[in-house]
Amino acid sequence: MNDAVVEVVETNISNDTDLREALNKLSPEQKREIGARLVDNVILLNDDSRVSRAIKMAHDKEASKEELEDVFKAVKRAMIDSRTRCGADCDWDDQAVHFVARAATAVVAPEGQCAASDPLWQTVQSCRMARNCALISKDDDSDNPEAGMQYEIMKRYLESI
Repeated sequence: MNDAVVEVVETNISNDTDLREALNKLSPEQKREIGARLVDNVILLNDDSRVSRAIKMAHDKEASKEELEDVFKAVKRAMIDSRTRCGADCDWDDQAVHFVARAATAVVAPEGQCAASDPLWQTVQSCRMARNCALISKDDDSDNPEAGMQYEIMKRYLESI
């Protein structure tokens, strides 16, 4: 597998337009890897082993299609379970758990299995929502740093390939 990014020459990612353009130029394997890295940044907001396992598998370049399908089914179930839990009490920590599970589900979803038309962008936005929920839960009125962290994660990734 060739990990080279075909058309990305500029690694200066400073806004969502830059990020989305760079993401769109990645191969499916690269999209899975960067998606996993984005979820890694919020994984501590979710303690469900199904989510952790899915992200671990997403990082595995040798993961088979069957292994990815298995973790997709498990993490999708985790996402559904967390949605039910967070909807019952309107607990912001539970909301964060749900959005991390949703992000992880989009990372490992087989082609055509994610409800979002752009699964990787779903991951980006779900990670941001998870961070927002965590901030609200802690009554922290600071700005959500997730977008800036995502730009940095993408820049480091592009520089590494």
